[in-house]
Amino acid sequence: MRNCPPLIIVLALIGFFTGVIPRATTAAEFGEPRIAVPAPEDPRFAHLSWPKVVTAPDGTLVLAYIAGREHVNGDGCPAVSISSDGGKTFSEPKILREFDKSTKYQHGANLAMGVTDDGAIVLMVMAFTNDERNSIFGWRSEDSGKSWTTVDTSSLADSKTGSVFGLIFSVPGKGLAVTGHYRKPKGSGIWMAFSPDHGKTWGDPQTITNEGYFEPTFLYAGNKLIGLIRENKAHAYHEYISDDLGESWQAEKSALQGDASATHPSPFLIEDPEHPGQLYALQTQRGKNNQVHLWKADANRDDLEWEHLDKVIEVPADQDFGYPWMTPLGDGKWFLVYYAGKKVGANSIYGIELSLP
Repeated sequence: MRNCPPLIIVLALIGFFTGVIPRATTAAEFGEPRIAVPAPEDPRFAHLSWPKVVTAPDGTLVLAYIAGREHVNGDGCPAVSISSDGGKTFSEPKILREFDKSTKYQHGANLAMGVTDDGAIVLMVMAFTNDERNSIFGWRSEDSGKSWTTVDTSSLADSKTGSVFGLIFSVPGKGLAVTGHYRKPKGSGIWMAFSPDHGKTWGDPQTITNEGYFEPTFLYAGNKLIGLIRENKAHAYHEYISDDLGESWQAEKSALQGDASATHPSPFLIEDPEHPGQLYALQTQRGKNNQVHLWKADANRDDLEWEHLDKVIEVPADQDFGYPWMTPLGDGKWFLVYYAGKKVGANSIYGIELSLP
């Protein structure tokens, strides 16, 4: 091997004679999608959607999602399933709270979830009745998702905010953080709130922007707060960064751009725990092509530069689909979940195993 030419020279020679430059390494390796949680037979809970998944300290995967009748206004209810074998099998849906037309808040929708510094899992969900009123409910599990107790979300509830979304994460000196977007009757914009006691109680929302954006997901990495935010008409994700723990923000519009003709819901953002500062983002495209793309960036740089790695998922354009989320399994392996199926009726949660370099 000592006399072999460097790989870059080999690739250059191949490119010279063929006109094609092959990649030296695969950006990401991933398996075939498979059903992680099948749609229940009961039509009341058959439409599974909008999943979040985290890895508990003991390695259990805790998967949360909405179980209802149809997309958005389908009496959706927050539900959880757990896996003790790295995502190969999950328990049947466990409904944490029911919403329907007989309750004050008729539909459950977006979710946020994370792991606290003391090893608990915190889950929050929005619920709403059209544009009339909305609220946020929360739970905490100290046994890796087997049992749940309610937490105090009164500062965010009863139309004080709107939707909660994304990762629940730790911020030095401030405790846990969660984000969401305001919705009617409150107004519009993006908010962040903090919990000083591992998610048991939450403080008042702090406004990041009053722009009409949606579904923010933030984290703390590289000594700064970093977030991606949805705006449908932009056909991209906007990026917000704070170097002073949220006292001020720098915004970059359309920082992560995909198909300019598609909408891009539900941004995903995470730091690789095995490589501090390494960020991964999942970008969803809904349009002529229903796809999910994987991106990476280095949070330790002064300016984030997003690099496209690969297309991870593609499903037929007529399916209700999206909201990918992933969690580390260790040794460079990850487990990714998303939902796909009918807009009205049965919808399953799918899983994919990935290996990232």
